[in-house]
Amino acid sequence: MDGVIVDSEPLWEKSESIMLKQKGFGGNENYRKEYRKKIMGLNQKDSVKLLKETFGLDESPEEILRTRLNILLELYEEELSLADGVSELLETLSREKHIRMALASGSPMKVIEFVLEKFSLSDTFRIKVSGDCVENGKPHPDIYLETARRLGASPEECIAIEDSINGIVSAKEAGMCCIAVPDPRIAPEDYPQADIFRKNVSEIRLEDIKSFP
Repeated sequence: MDGVIVDSEPLWEKSESIMLKQKGFGGNENYRKEYRKKIMGLNQKDSVKLLKETFGLDESPEEILRTRLNILLELYEEELSLADGVSELLETLSREKHIRMALASGSPMKVIEFVLEKFSLSDTFRIKVSGDCVENGKPHPDIYLETARRLGASPEECIAIEDSINGIVSAKEAGMCCIAVPDPRIAPEDYPQADIFRKNVSEIRLEDIKSFP
């Protein structure tokens, strides 16, 4: 969801920057490239652990998570937008009767529901799997294996659209085909191999989906 359906990665970063500034850190200058690569696509448990370890935060993981989510949802209410091309792609896929869509995201279900309601996509994604639904988050394959199970499909029959390194690894480890739309802030050479690379969602075509066996 984050970075694919909605242009949310900068807002996640902004929410953490605001929180860290409240706790005495300088803000964006603390966001080292390696940290951003590691945190993108992680579930809440793993991302909070990384955040706590990276910045030496004293608060409990629960308090860090609560503070970050409160800031994030305020930002989402005011600034969140759909990624370019998402509406068109979802409309195209919805017309294909043999294609079923599900949403697999490391975000908490509370955030997923907020986003889907905000953009009237709740009926589009009846199957929703959050990072909280599985034991191990991305880059482990658990979330995609669970999504395939709920779809009643084998992983080999599924196609994931991903923007993060962790997400691509997760999808491929699950045995799925993967279309990657890399985050422009991360160097292309840092990405693992996906089946198809597109610059953004607006470049994904139905032919890309149908090109897989």
